[in-house]
Amino acid sequence: MAKRVCIVRQSYFPEEDHIRKNVEALTDAGFQVDVICLRAPGEAAREEYRGGTVTRLPLTHKRTMKIRYLFEYGSFLLMTFWLLAVRSIRHRYDIVELYNVPDLIVFAAMPAKLLGSKIIFYMFEMTPEQTANNYGLGDDSRLVRFLRWAEGISVRFAHRVITVSPYQRDQIMERSRPRSEPAVVMNVPEESLFRPTRSEREPHSAFQVITHGSILKRYGIQTLVRAVPHLTARIPELEVTILGDGEYRDELAQLSADLGVTDHVRFLDSIPHKFVPDMIARADIGVVPMSIPWILPNKLFEYIAMQCPVVSSLSPSLTGLFDDNAIAYFTPDDEHDLARRILELHDDPAKAERMARAAHEVYDRYRWENARRDYIGVHEALAGIQVATAEPKGDPA
Repeated sequence: MAKRVCIVRQSYFPEEDHIRKNVEALTDAGFQVDVICLRAPGEAAREEYRGGTVTRLPLTHKRTMKIRYLFEYGSFLLMTFWLLAVRSIRHRYDIVELYNVPDLIVFAAMPAKLLGSKIIFYMFEMTPEQTANNYGLGDDSRLVRFLRWAEGISVRFAHRVITVSPYQRDQIMERSRPRSEPAVVMNVPEESLFRPTRSEREPHSAFQVITHGSILKRYGIQTLVRAVPHLTARIPELEVTILGDGEYRDELAQLSADLGVTDHVRFLDSIPHKFVPDMIARADIGVVPMSIPWILPNKLFEYIAMQCPVVSSLSPSLTGLFDDNAIAYFTPDDEHDLARRILELHDDPAKAERMARAAHEVYDRYRWENARRDYIGVHEALAGIQVATAEPKGDPA
């Protein structure tokens, strides 16, 4: 009989590509996987997916006031607690995998754990740092100290922790004392979609720069917009594409207008993930302007997988993986330094191509084939599945 897994994520499924990819990896490995998630308008409350059941709770996510966040988190946790309790009594899961934020979501699995389920805490975010960044709080603020405490008890509640970068793993090891060293499963793209296509690009007159994904202030896209006035004199054909949706989009559009660069900056709505590679393929440079050090964004790997030259903010989560021969780093939140690095690659296309190839060579060890194997391995170990061991390909650290 197939081992049963329940994945709990306070987002939309299968819209969130990261969760879809993980579900499909587990089902391909022989697990039966159920999903508990949010329900968007028009979505079915319950449906079958690859032999498992997707249960969508009657909640939606709205990025508004803090009180709304508390309502969403609390409601989702309580509903999930009840649902897992009922299901665990009827037919317990072998593994329950819960994703932050919030970190305390793992305690929705308390009934399942008491009845014998193994618990995986998938730390997609570092909640104390994210909250401090969002609201301009110091490390010694009451809320941040509470969130560090919550992180610690959540990490120790789980049988296994998964992080998304070596940097995050090391931080969690140092401050939260997990039962064992967290696994690292990077959020890398599927090679079937994101593959090198630079040689297939059609000729174009504009110099195209792209950044994509959720448009939030902490993702630093405002630094890219502020860099545009410093570029147009040298690159009059510059075209910056900002692809995605989010609460900060209107402010960015206004910033673009205030700086007088609307002829050079275009905003495009989110598109299905399978069409993103077509947009990246047209770009000369992909920009990753994050201003926070713990994030290892999926779009970085998508650019690298397609051998699109990358300009990124300097971050310890990146420099531990890629040196400055592979990525053109700039000082976070410094539009002048960002403009300098873009100009550098614009003026030396051969260097840009060399850096793209160098990044792709490093990326080869982190590709989805390897991340997928590591992810499945965590579940097989917890479920007591004996598998033949392959030759190790090296630790991501």
